[in-house]
Amino acid sequence: MKLTVLAATLAVALLSAATTTAQTTTSAVAAPTNPPAVWDLTGLYPTTAAWDAERLAILAEFPKLKARQGTLGKDPQSLAAALQEMFDLRRRMWRMEVYASLQADANTQDDAAQSRAQQAYSVDAQLDEAASFINPEIAAMGADKITAWLKQEPALGQFSYFIQTALRLTPHTLDAQSEALLAAAQRPLEGTRNVFDLLTNADLPFPKITVRGKTYTLDQETYVLLRADTDPKVRQQVFKAFWTVFKAYERTLGASYAAHIRGEIFKANARHYPSVLDMKLANENTPDTVYKTLIAETNAGLPTLHRYLKLRTRLLGLKQAGYPDVYVPLTTKSPRYTLAQAEATTLKAVAPLGQDYVNTLATSFGQSWMHAQPQRGKQSGAYMNGVAYDVHPFVLMTFNGDYESMSTVAHEWGHAMHSVLANKAQPFPTADYSIFVAEIPSTTNEMLLADYVATHATTKAEKVFALNQELELLRATFFRQAMFAEFEFKSHEALEQDKALAGSDFSKIYLDLLKRYQGDADGVMHIDDLYGSEWEFVSHFYNDFYVYQYATSISAAAYFAEGIEKGDLALRDRYFTMLKSGGSADPYQIVKRAGVDLASPEPYRAVIRRMNKAMDEIEALTAQK
Repeated sequence: MKLTVLAATLAVALLSAATTTAQTTTSAVAAPTNPPAVWDLTGLYPTTAAWDAERLAILAEFPKLKARQGTLGKDPQSLAAALQEMFDLRRRMWRMEVYASLQADANTQDDAAQSRAQQAYSVDAQLDEAASFINPEIAAMGADKITAWLKQEPALGQFSYFIQTALRLTPHTLDAQSEALLAAAQRPLEGTRNVFDLLTNADLPFPKITVRGKTYTLDQETYVLLRADTDPKVRQQVFKAFWTVFKAYERTLGASYAAHIRGEIFKANARHYPSVLDMKLANENTPDTVYKTLIAETNAGLPTLHRYLKLRTRLLGLKQAGYPDVYVPLTTKSPRYTLAQAEATTLKAVAPLGQDYVNTLATSFGQSWMHAQPQRGKQSGAYMNGVAYDVHPFVLMTFNGDYESMSTVAHEWGHAMHSVLANKAQPFPTADYSIFVAEIPSTTNEMLLADYVATHATTKAEKVFALNQELELLRATFFRQAMFAEFEFKSHEALEQDKALAGSDFSKIYLDLLKRYQGDADGVMHIDDLYGSEWEFVSHFYNDFYVYQYATSISAAAYFAEGIEKGDLALRDRYFTMLKSGGSADPYQIVKRAGVDLASPEPYRAVIRRMNKAMDEIEALTAQK
C-alpha cells in the first residue's frame, strides 16, 4: 500500500476549479483555536467488527474476479468490466487497509492492531494475486487491438493510462501463472519491513538518560527532541547513547535489510530487469538520467554543503564540529509553538497559493484527520496516508512544539491538499499519484513556510534562525536524501554482484558516504565511526529507491515556491494543473509540463544557488555589530 497517495476529503467542495486563478474576494476561514491532536477512524468503519465484515466481504469477491481470466480479449466490454471490478475492489481494499494500518501505527505495542494490519496486508497481496492475469492478457492483445478498442469503447477511457502502461511493460510481464506466483511471493517478501518496524519502534531497549536533572527514555521521538539541545555535552550524550543501541543490533538489522534487498533482486530478475533500480524507474517510465544527474550534481555541490557546515561551526563557537552538532540551531533554541499556532502560521505561509487553498486547509485542520499526540509505541516519523479515497486523508506525526514539528505540519498537509486536488479532478483509476510528484507540493509548503518565517522575523537573531531553517531544509532534503540514494545504490549494486553484506558492511558503506558528505577528511566535520549505524534508523530504505525523490522534489519545489511568491499566476496555474493530474500520465512528464526537467542539471544547480544566497545573508547579518 502506498502511504502518500490521494484521498477525497470532506472539504472537497470548498476547492473549486477556480483554485488555479487569483482569488481576492473569497472569505477567509480561520485556523482552529483548539485543533484535534488524535485522529478519528470511525469515518472509515464504526467498529473493528464492521472492519472485519468488510475484509471478509472483499475476500469473497476475489473468485469472481479470477473467473474473468481468459475473457479480457473477447471484446472491449469484457476488458472494461474486468478493469472496473478490479479497481472497485482495490478502492474498497485500500480503505480497509488504511483502518488497520493506522491503528497499528498509532500503537505498535497493540498486538490486536498488529494482527489486523497483517490481515489487511494479506488481503492486499491476495488481490494482487487475483488480478495477476490482467496485465498478461492486455500484453497478449497487442497495441493495435487495444488502440482500436480505446477508440471504440468509452468505458475504457478512465483506464487508458493503466492500459498503456501495461503495454509499455510487456517485455517485463510474465505469463499468468508466473504473475500469480510472483504476486503470492509478495507476502513473505514484505516480512522484513514488519521485522524492522517492530524491532525499532517497539522492542529496542532504549536507554534512560538524565539531562539537567530530568530523566528521559531515549526513544526515537525523544532523540529527535534532544539532538538539538544547545549544550554540546548533552548532544554528545544523546548521540552516543542512542546510536550505541542501534550498533548493538547491527547484525540483526543488517540481516533484515540484506534479505529485503535480495527479495527485490529476485523480483527484478524474474521480470528481466538488469537491476532493482531499473525496475523501480521503469514502473513509472522515469529516465535513469534523473537519478544519475541528481547524484552527479549533488556531489558537485558538496563544497556548498561544506561551506554551510563551516559557517555553522563558526557561529556555534566550536573549535571542531562533530556529527552531534548538525541539528542545533545557529542562534537561540527553536521558538516553541502549540499545534494551533503551527497550523495558523502554516496557513499564512501558504497564502500565495490562493484563498481557496487556504480555506480548504483551514477547514481540514479542524477535522480529526491527524494523529499528532506523542505516545509510547507510536510509529516513528511522519506520513500522509491518503488511499481511503471515499473518506479523507490521514496524517501521522508527533508534534513536539518546535520549528521542525511546524515544518512537518506544513509538509504532510501539503500531501493532503494534493490528494484533494487530484481526487476532485480524477476518477479513482487515475487519481493515485506518484511519489515523484507527491513530494513537490509537500516540500513547496515547507519552503513557503521557511520564507514566511524569515520574512517576518523581527530581530537579527530571529532572521538568522529562520534562514538557518531554510538551509537545514536544503541540507536535509537535498544533500541528505541524495546521500541516502547513494547508499541504496551501492548496497543494491553489491548484492546484485552477489557479494555477501552483513550489518557491518552496510555500516561501512554508510560511514564512508557520511564522511565524504560531511567533509571529514577536509576537517569540516568529524564523524565518529559509531554513526555509521545511522542507516539502521531509516525506514524508507525498505521502500527501495524512494528517497531520491525528496531531493528531486525540493529542486522542483524551489522553482515553484520562488515563482509563486513573486505572483506568477501562470506558474501557479501550471503548478495546480500538475497536482490535479494525479496519476493520469508519467510523473516525469507531468512535472516537465509544469516547467521543470529533472533530468537536466539546472534544477539542482538552482538549489545550490539558493543555499549560497541564504548563507550570504547570514554572513552579512552576523558581520553586523
